[in-house]
Amino acid sequence: MRLRILALIALLGLAAPARADSREDRAFRAEMYDVQRKLRALHTKPGAQVVLVTMGIGNLIWERHGHIALCILEDNPEDDACYNYGIANFHAPISMTWGFFRGTKSFWVGKLAPEQMLEIYVYFDRTIWAQPLEFEPAQVKQVIDKLEYDILEDHKYYAYDHFDDNCTTRVRDIIDKASQGKLSSIKDATDGKSYRDLAREGFYSMTVPLLITDIAMGRSTDKVPDYYQRMFLPQYLREAVHDKWKVDPIVLYERHGPPASSDAASGRFLFAFLILLLTAPAWATRLWGRFQRTGMWVALVPQLILGTALWFFAVISPLPYVRGNETCLILLPLDLLLVLLPPARARLYARGRVAMLGLVTLLLAIGVLHQPLFEVVLWPLVPCSVVAFWPERARKSAADLEAETSSPSRETRAARAKRA
Repeated sequence: MRLRILALIALLGLAAPARADSREDRAFRAEMYDVQRKLRALHTKPGAQVVLVTMGIGNLIWERHGHIALCILEDNPEDDACYNYGIANFHAPISMTWGFFRGTKSFWVGKLAPEQMLEIYVYFDRTIWAQPLEFEPAQVKQVIDKLEYDILEDHKYYAYDHFDDNCTTRVRDIIDKASQGKLSSIKDATDGKSYRDLAREGFYSMTVPLLITDIAMGRSTDKVPDYYQRMFLPQYLREAVHDKWKVDPIVLYERHGPPASSDAASGRFLFAFLILLLTAPAWATRLWGRFQRTGMWVALVPQLILGTALWFFAVISPLPYVRGNETCLILLPLDLLLVLLPPARARLYARGRVAMLGLVTLLLAIGVLHQPLFEVVLWPLVPCSVVAFWPERARKSAADLEAETSSPSRETRAARAKRA
């Protein structure tokens, strides 16, 4: 009897997670049914209809600026299709990132059934909006012809550019062309935010990506885009469609997780403090008088790695905001000379670098240079200043130390002479 009870308890224990999974699955399926029903309800007249679908933020770094797609709703629901221009191999982030920096065709457009596409964004808890576009049949045909052309094998791949050629700008351009320039004709004033400001908004509450927008995004991102150009982000295209066609966004699915943060600390003061910690071995070992070259190596290696990477991408990338990176004026791989040159020449090089960094700081202050890089200047400035103005303390040999301890001091010899 006892064995039967134990077996029953074990079976109940195994069944509990299964029941929980079943409940979660049923809830997910119910949500998906509701999403599909709402989307299909937008087909309100005979013939194909174009629907703009935009997605809100997700939790991953590449989900922080939202997403977009165009869906075509047909008379027969089985013929409905969605076209997604943001497909890439996110399971191979290294090759995808390499393709992005090299400007190769690492992104592509795909055609999916609406339930296939929407399921992804419901699963990852991203708000979904839909806006049916009131196009004439000829305009609808023009949109469909372009979408079908773009999914052909010879045309589907493209070189992704975060600001000028991404999943949103491609959809924007299709809508603009079909509507005879209704979007590009918008001349409303913007709030004056630069490309960098707009990129940072997506990364609020994420310190490292915020710092990357400072360090890795070059001076071209400090340009202020016009209304059409800022539609590289889905929310501004959604806003423009609402303003131009008076089509309210319909919520197909609403995110259950926390909303996007509207403001956050820049992380720059924290980064400045981290830089001071990383460079502390340069002056601390000089003060101590031991392991001075090791301390200089420790202070230099992190910035040399980052500087070399930035210079490498600036050389090999066609992207203007990667090539024109003002951080490259600050983090020089040549600072390796601080530990490789003889002391006198290293001191001369370091003084030249201090003068250069002073000039960079001045140019940042008066607005000739635009990137927010004041804290980055500290990184090479500390070790360069140490080498330039604080000579290494000569290490005493073992014989010198023994002589000091064994021979009487001057005061001791004077005292002995006085007593004699």
